Amino acid sequence: MGIKEDLDFVNNCQKEMVLLNKVSALLDWDQQTHMPSKGIQSRAEKIALLEGMAHEKALSEELFLVVSKLRNENLEGDSKIMIEKLYHDLLKARKIPKSFVEELARVSAVANSAWKEARDKNDFIIFSHHLKNIIELKRKESEMYGFSGHPYNCLLDDFEEGMTEEKLKVQFDKLKKGLVEILHKIENSENYKNQNLILTKKDFPKEMQMELAKDVVRRIGLEEEFSRIDFAEHPFMTGIGIGDVRITTNIREDPLFCFGSCIHEAGHALYELGMPEEHFYNLLGNEPSLGIHESQSRFWENMVGMSKEFWEFYYPKFDEKYNLGDFEQWYKEVNFVTPGKIRIESDELHYCLHIILRFEIELGLIDGSINVDDLPSIWNMKMKELFGVVPENDKEGVLQDVHWSCGYIGYFPTYALGTIYSAQLFEKLVKEIPDIKEDIRKGDFKRIGKWLYEKIHKQGRKFLAEDLINNVCGEGLNVEVYLNYLNKKYGEIYGF
Repeated sequence: MGIKEDLDFVNNCQKEMVLLNKVSALLDWDQQTHMPSKGIQSRAEKIALLEGMAHEKALSEELFLVVSKLRNENLEGDSKIMIEKLYHDLLKARKIPKSFVEELARVSAVANSAWKEARDKNDFIIFSHHLKNIIELKRKESEMYGFSGHPYNCLLDDFEEGMTEEKLKVQFDKLKKGLVEILHKIENSENYKNQNLILTKKDFPKEMQMELAKDVVRRIGLEEEFSRIDFAEHPFMTGIGIGDVRITTNIREDPLFCFGSCIHEAGHALYELGMPEEHFYNLLGNEPSLGIHESQSRFWENMVGMSKEFWEFYYPKFDEKYNLGDFEQWYKEVNFVTPGKIRIESDELHYCLHIILRFEIELGLIDGSINVDDLPSIWNMKMKELFGVVPENDKEGVLQDVHWSCGYIGYFPTYALGTIYSAQLFEKLVKEIPDIKEDIRKGDFKRIGKWLYEKIHKQGRKFLAEDLINNVCGEGLNVEVYLNYLNKKYGEIYGF
């Protein structure tokens, strides 16, 4: 075959894998939103079959030989980048047998159902043996990949290519130190000691919460004909196909949870819709890392959705529904700092401490220094150490997150990386468009959406995460930018 025929063959193979993975994603979305609970065993078999079929295509000897051949051709532009990245992916895939992929998919689907039951009954034991199975499989996966340094590294690489446990520890140590310093300033301030909360004194009907959440995601650019919003135990976003993204939320006592989670997931959805459509059926139509994906959700959720300019625009809509009173008090409450027990309900200062806690636990689970049976007590001990509070039960402790039930060991650090990246991106946006905060104040988000599309979305997976950030911001990961943002913002709110 000639070069064109070889590229056509490679692209057809990738298209088949993408379609299989998207059908699997659709089944997973349905499992978490609409599927009857008794359907889990059958659903696990279906997902295992699809993921096994997709992996089998990645193991194709013909595909590997054609990709290897194309690496030696004089390819240019996107084709050259795509072939190099596909070669990297195939080398990893060839280390994992199809039977293992099917087993992990099956075990994870059942574990996710057990996690939901354990949360409902507030009993970690219901989930614990399923988690043991997942941890055992992830350790095996690490051994099959082969690893340099910590066995966690190859699992982390699946979510954040090129990142290692050693690099993360350096960055997280700086982040943790900076966050603790800012928290001490806040906790010693008079404004912190005299906080007066509005939310605890108001009733927020479910219908009103959803009405406002749907309104805000449309305003930031997520159009109804491309998306839908459903309820799930844990909010998430799934890209199903071209022009088809699904986000989920949940209703809790705090109305800002539904509102904020919808903005967060809409940020993910906008990224999915903005990726290069011409590459939808090959790997260049993906994100370079989940840290970059999380940067888009955290950008909209925090940099925009928790800013004073945003609430100067949006507060009247909340006030009309809930009769809230003083704007300045409301803005302080939106950014209220308290050592909460739940990650996805947490403020900006404590959020990354939640991630560091999970990162430390995952390292122990994978290297064997932490046993699954001891997780509730270890979790509570670390919460006391980092936050000064202890969860009252498993649901608000070790069972609060869905990720481990899905086999996503190594995902959590990407939330912190994405949070840092989002601050760097916002800083660069303001430098390039100095009056952009006026747009936010007016409720006009078009220039922000266009800027993110040009700088991040349409780049797909052409660059590694840190290279992409360096291309946009002029530097790679920089914890100090995020800490400076927090210092300035919360210094103004709490008067330090």
